[in-house]
Amino acid sequence: MLSASACRKRSAPAAEAEAPATAGTTPPGAHPDNRPAADGTFAPKVASDAMKPFQTDLDGNTVDGHLRALNAALTFWLAAGRPFPKDLNQLAAAKLITRVPVPPPGKRFVLDAANQQVLLVP
Repeated sequence: MLSASACRKRSAPAAEAEAPATAGTTPPGAHPDNRPAADGTFAPKVASDAMKPFQTDLDGNTVDGHLRALNAALTFWLAAGRPFPKDLNQLAAAKLITRVPVPPPGKRFVLDAANQQVLLVP
């Protein structure tokens, strides 16, 4: 008898969890900050959450940090199903990065489509 009582109590929350959302509630991905903008930029909250760990790298002065941030943005871009970008400015225009960092003198950041990464080359 005890086990039957315990089973009933366990099944009640599961039934509640399967209940449809009531009117007036916002489904999880429907929040305005989670929707892509009409101008082709990523949803602000989604892009911000994805790139937040790399913003310090982008803001810093190290080439390794810049590469880490640029490659993270490229990975996010490709994971979203977008075609390989023409240049790094597309990542900034889509608001994945706040800016394209300036490479050290005599070097430049390039997109390597074959390996799907950003490289620093002379």
